[in-house]
Amino acid sequence: MMTTSNVSNKERLREIIRQEIVPGLEALTGSLTEECIEHITSHSRLKQVTKNQFIQSSGSYEDGHLSYLYRGIAHSFYYHQETNKTFVTRLWKKDEIIFDTNSFVKSEDRLESIQMLEDGELIAINYYHLKSLLNKFPELFALFPYLQIDREKHSKYYQHLLKLTAEERVSLFIQHNPTLISRINKDAIALYLGMSRCRFSTALHKNI
Repeated sequence: MMTTSNVSNKERLREIIRQEIVPGLEALTGSLTEECIEHITSHSRLKQVTKNQFIQSSGSYEDGHLSYLYRGIAHSFYYHQETNKTFVTRLWKKDEIIFDTNSFVKSEDRLESIQMLEDGELIAINYYHLKSLLNKFPELFALFPYLQIDREKHSKYYQHLLKLTAEERVSLFIQHNPTLISRINKDAIALYLGMSRCRFSTALHKNI
């Protein structure tokens, strides 16, 4: 027998998918059939996640997920063994799709881990069910160019960001993310901006 909380969770998942995710998909694919929407809903999971929780760890292709961040902030990072350093590659915000396109398309291991920086919620579908969904409804492949363009756009922005001075990096970050300074750990922001916490604090003080 299903508990009240399970029923409520499923109803909420269905509501979010139909009201917020499907309209975005249909802008790329055209109208989706009821069968397709039900398939997406039945193979997705709504998850409550907490600050510092890993929502994915680097590892095998089979353990990968596509995640829609419904609420909260997360970051992607990897550990570089030769330099013994952690590199943050992206901050993820509400309504963004967290997905390693290269890993999924090429069936390669995932190199980055993803960790929450505050409490939140996400909707996830694992690679196995995603592949099944795409095989049955190939029109959903229209999402992939959008995700690739988004990835390339962020990569260009981030490479530009890292070429700036510390003060310029912090200034640009605040312009693009005015509320994050007060919401997430300053160490995480400093890592993302490619500087020490001390240098970040100095640059932040000059921008206030």
